[in-house]
Amino acid sequence: MICKIDYMELAMNEAIKAKAKQEVPVGAIIVDKNGNVIAKAHNLVETRNDATSHAEKLVIEKALKITGSRYLNDYDIWVTLEPCIMCASIIKLTRIRRLYYGAEDKKGGAIDNGVRMFSNCKSKAKLEVYSGFSAKKSEKLIKEFFKEIR
Repeated sequence: MICKIDYMELAMNEAIKAKAKQEVPVGAIIVDKNGNVIAKAHNLVETRNDATSHAEKLVIEKALKITGSRYLNDYDIWVTLEPCIMCASIIKLTRIRRLYYGAEDKKGGAIDNGVRMFSNCKSKAKLEVYSGFSAKKSEKLIKEFFKEIR
């Protein structure tokens, strides 16, 4: 089984792929209860000309297709940046077991910032949230990206 740091490294590799495509460098992976990575994705907003093509949404779509289920109860998502409200909603709707993320997003995040979506969650299925994994590395990648395009 891969250790938790390695999962975030895989998500970071996806973020690097996004950056190479001139996309905001965010990557995500889905891991099953046995520790197997079943899906990977990165932002494709610019490539697809679709504001909803966030890494989290894309990786969840892949995982749902692979599992043939509408829920991901026994799966974890690893993402390099704190999810926005859209992605947090998708994570909730698909009943993902755990969310691990790297850097906080003070402007657009919806987990520990903004609406803090899961802080007062009254749903039966409680999402476990863990943050700060490779946060500095993720922050650096995003800052470099925006510095280059400005």
